[in-house]
Amino acid sequence: MTEEATDALLAYPESQQLVDLPPLDGQVSELANAVDMYLSGKSVHTQRMTRSHMNRVARLFGYPSYLKAPWGSLRYIHVQKIVGYLQSQNYAPRTINATIAAIRGTAQACFSMYHLDGDDLERIKGIKMVKGSRLPTGRMIPFGEISNLVNACCEDETASGPRDVAIIGFLYIAGLRRAEVVNLQREDIDLDKQEAKVIGKGNKQRKVFIDSGTINALEDWFKYRSDGNGPLFVRVRKGGQLVFKKLTEQAIYEIVRKRWKQAGIPPVSPHDFRKTFISSLLGNGVDVFTVQRMAGHSDPQTTSGYDLRPEEDARKASEFLHLPYHRK
Repeated sequence: MTEEATDALLAYPESQQLVDLPPLDGQVSELANAVDMYLSGKSVHTQRMTRSHMNRVARLFGYPSYLKAPWGSLRYIHVQKIVGYLQSQNYAPRTINATIAAIRGTAQACFSMYHLDGDDLERIKGIKMVKGSRLPTGRMIPFGEISNLVNACCEDETASGPRDVAIIGFLYIAGLRRAEVVNLQREDIDLDKQEAKVIGKGNKQRKVFIDSGTINALEDWFKYRSDGNGPLFVRVRKGGQLVFKKLTEQAIYEIVRKRWKQAGIPPVSPHDFRKTFISSLLGNGVDVFTVQRMAGHSDPQTTSGYDLRPEEDARKASEFLHLPYHRK
């Protein structure tokens, strides 16, 4: 289960209860929006992931989706059972903790709606996060593959060419998340200072710095996207016409997929650029706290979890060892 991939929903029959759990007894209709109330104002990514987690929890109780479960009936024992089940199924600690956080938020929403009392809320909020970690997923993108991606874009003589190079620039040079890329505004960019203002998770704004190559791509993109302020990156139709509507996160994924296929390189995800950005900075001696700020992380531990270098370093170190055995 990775951060960048939306967890697949468990496809079980509506009536099937997967775990021996105490029943949730309550009225569904008035409680159906507790999860959505909790998610109000949160990012598209957070909403998508949280609904996925809560759909999974609902199915554990035998409900078809989070909209059908009476969350106001949720109690401490339910959450403990859920956590125990996820651990028994070898879910990653990160996924389990995200589920606990989603349940806590939903319980808080139920309390605000007068469907859960304070004592039950505090007990649920007292559930501890689980410990543990998994190896980081994804891969570092070699510079040669970056060059191939850029060349693939340059072969496109429509507006999509420079637009896609600039998008790759923000993913690779600034390490932006997909949501941050699509939410960039034209007025956020200062070409002279080679910097941009980005609003990241938690509605926190930070400044990122871009290189001359990204600036060049932006200047070529602006020859097509000449209309004042608004979304920095907009749709380009097959005929080359621009549609002044911001791209979606899925569109960024599709653009990257299209370009790595054209470039003839192994599969690359948008998040691989971010991991390459973080790993490269750490590998060049930039301290983790500076990288944390540059990546827009709230915790340096999160930043360290993106570092893909340890495996490569260990592999190189292991090459010094050799077992003197030859096949017969």
